[in-house]
Amino acid sequence: MGVLTNEGDVTGYELPQLVKDLDDRGFDPDAVAYKHSISVQQGRKKRVIEADAVMFEEKSRQTALVVIETKPPEPFKKDDAAQAISYARLLDNVAPFAILTNGLDTRAYDTLSKKQVPLKSVTKAAAKAKLNQLMGSGDLVAEARHELFRVENVQDYKRILRACHNAIRNNEGFDPTKAFDELSKVMFTKLYEEKHHGERFNLKKYDSMAADGVNIIHSIFEQTKSDPDFKGLFDPDATIELNARTVRQLVAQFENYDLSLTEFDVKGEAFEHFLGDTFTGGLGQYFTPRNVVDFMIEASDPKIGETVVDPFCGTGGFLIAWHSVVSSMIDGLPVANAEKETRRKTLDESSIFGIDWNERTAQACRMNLSMHGDGESSQNVFKQSGFSDAVTRKSDGSEETRIGGAMFDKCLTNPPFGATESDPEILASHDLGRGRNSIERAALAMERAISLTNPGGLVAIVIMDGILANPSMKFVRDWMRKHAKVNAMVSLNPETFEGYGGRANTSILLLEKRDSPLDSVPEDEGPVFMAMCHNSGYAPNGREVDGNDLIEILDAYKKWRDGETFESELAWAEPLRERLDPRHYWRPASIAATTADLSVALRTASSNLRVLVSEVDRIQSDYEESKIHDPSQFVATKIEDLLEEITWKENKIRLKDDETYAEVGVRWWGGGTYVRSRRRGSEIKANYMMPVEGGTLIYNRMFAFRASFAIAGDEVSGGYVSNEFPMFRAKDSEFQDDLLLRWIVHVLTAPTSVGLIDAESQGSTKTSRNRLNQSSLMELKIPIPNTPEIMEEAVRLLDRADALRDELKDLGDGAQSLRDSFSGFIPQPSR
Repeated sequence: MGVLTNEGDVTGYELPQLVKDLDDRGFDPDAVAYKHSISVQQGRKKRVIEADAVMFEEKSRQTALVVIETKPPEPFKKDDAAQAISYARLLDNVAPFAILTNGLDTRAYDTLSKKQVPLKSVTKAAAKAKLNQLMGSGDLVAEARHELFRVENVQDYKRILRACHNAIRNNEGFDPTKAFDELSKVMFTKLYEEKHHGERFNLKKYDSMAADGVNIIHSIFEQTKSDPDFKGLFDPDATIELNARTVRQLVAQFENYDLSLTEFDVKGEAFEHFLGDTFTGGLGQYFTPRNVVDFMIEASDPKIGETVVDPFCGTGGFLIAWHSVVSSMIDGLPVANAEKETRRKTLDESSIFGIDWNERTAQACRMNLSMHGDGESSQNVFKQSGFSDAVTRKSDGSEETRIGGAMFDKCLTNPPFGATESDPEILASHDLGRGRNSIERAALAMERAISLTNPGGLVAIVIMDGILANPSMKFVRDWMRKHAKVNAMVSLNPETFEGYGGRANTSILLLEKRDSPLDSVPEDEGPVFMAMCHNSGYAPNGREVDGNDLIEILDAYKKWRDGETFESELAWAEPLRERLDPRHYWRPASIAATTADLSVALRTASSNLRVLVSEVDRIQSDYEESKIHDPSQFVATKIEDLLEEITWKENKIRLKDDETYAEVGVRWWGGGTYVRSRRRGSEIKANYMMPVEGGTLIYNRMFAFRASFAIAGDEVSGGYVSNEFPMFRAKDSEFQDDLLLRWIVHVLTAPTSVGLIDAESQGSTKTSRNRLNQSSLMELKIPIPNTPEIMEEAVRLLDRADALRDELKDLGDGAQSLRDSFSGFIPQPSR
């Protein structure tokens, strides 16, 4: 055999040779099972794994002696040996030996001790002698089973987190952010117990201690709070505020998984997604979309040894990404491991800093860092105003400024939008605030970011276009350009932040701090990189979509920064004028198309139209073959027999002046739910609101006659509504809850229902005060399919019809684009 290139080569050529070598040590080559399946059960979970080869004592393959695992022809990974040993332990009888080979290196392990042994010591006689030692080896099997059920991918971990989160919300009635707080306590308790190799986080122990009146999870949490690795994550007085039933459910979810064996990138990414899902509803202003974070990090050109700060860090997206990028750089250094560890220690302990004024998000940021394997940096995240220095007291009583002055090489931040700062002390400490009664916080945040960086340092900041364009904000732009050179400006499409409650036009600025401020605004410092992002990779509801323009823009910027030429329809370079918003400079390239281009576009449009016509035909055919057009298949049923209201009286909360609330709305004509605004409690006239529960039926009482009914989606879960938006859960029935609710929404938004709802709505003014009260809604009788099968069939068809409607709209938009292409011969106007 020549050069080995993959695991298949190792299995095909080296494994048979290894079996032959073992034949010389007494093993029977006819007693080998290749690709041997092993079925493993853990609670209700089941997995089937496959050992590359198992050598048995006899040809009937009853007693396993050796497991052989092959790997690619490259250095072994740290978990390879553990996997081979686990497989040996999970057979019907524990095999005494495990052998690991990559074709270049072959290693043998004692299954009992897990220690590596000489390959020549693996003989049939030695294996049979060890069988007696392995009798009654239940503990070994349990350990192997536990390791096998570690969380191996992001989706699995997200599923576990979501199941736990839903259990808390359903049992306790907490809003998403409060449920997140409680889940975090239990999750870090689990991590603490695994770190100390404890065996208390399982149902057996939980139930036995509960019988004695002790909640063992509460006890472990008390120890977790004082552990140095988790310092600062929880208040010393914090307790787990969940009832025993809920805690037990969480233990059941987590006990079969070993989080300590789960890779940091899996835990971290899942936790970050979970933060995004949770905070989109209630605290979305503290979360920056990942595509924007990645762009700003890469554009900032991180280097090993640099310090970075985010004075408005939210959940820590920039800090996490910075740590990940620099950590990878350290891994790739051609230096000794000791030197790598020294540099990694510097990165962890004294390179990454953050501030957030909100206790919950500052805590979430610390947890996020810990989940990504950067627990040391969590000590550098402070809960306070980002406009003030972070000062701590040392053991000798003296003060130490941890964040303040010109201390950092880079500052990356996305400050809150749309709020004003009126604190006299903060205003007086900033050039832009001095002598003013108030100022946009984002403007003040830009000054703060520049002031925190060293001369020559870089600031990457998301800023509202109003500050970059409005004449009233010229004094802010002038201050900025005196203190920093503008290297790049990238306009973000409004949908970028819409899923998090904001639709303002925003831009990313890359600024280089000057060695000293200029006396006046420079007239011309040469071309500045500019770009227009039309698609940042997110739909209006916050979900990821294809076509992220930031990837192309980043490539163009790197080339421009390095003095290379670039070609992009999204980016260009030109000198600055007074305004700093890229939209002001944007001149779309002529969209005139060649005859060939237009021919292709027309054929594509024709093809798309044929696809939609075909889907119409399929829907019609499926409808005709179904039973749903037979009225006898439906029973008129009062809505009150199907739904129960989530009552306002029992679920409303009193608003706090300094808290921010995502206000949820329901679009007309079955258009779904959305976050319509985000305001502080002091800005909302009402004293009370009610948290939105995801997956419930919700409607707008004032516009029910315009089919304002929907299912509350994940994007609004955790938001809030007034009493004009009643919510309902499905009552127990033979139908699946989600199908029943979707069916009811389809019925209530159908033209046949709108007229009836309009007649039942009452009020003095048809278009503004007309309301469908809950009692009137509950009295309505609607058709319900006879069987769950017919309901599912009906809902699927209606869902397909909705999708077809959306695709037809997209086709209409495409037709407009096609028309624009034809008009491309018109010369472009100029300013």
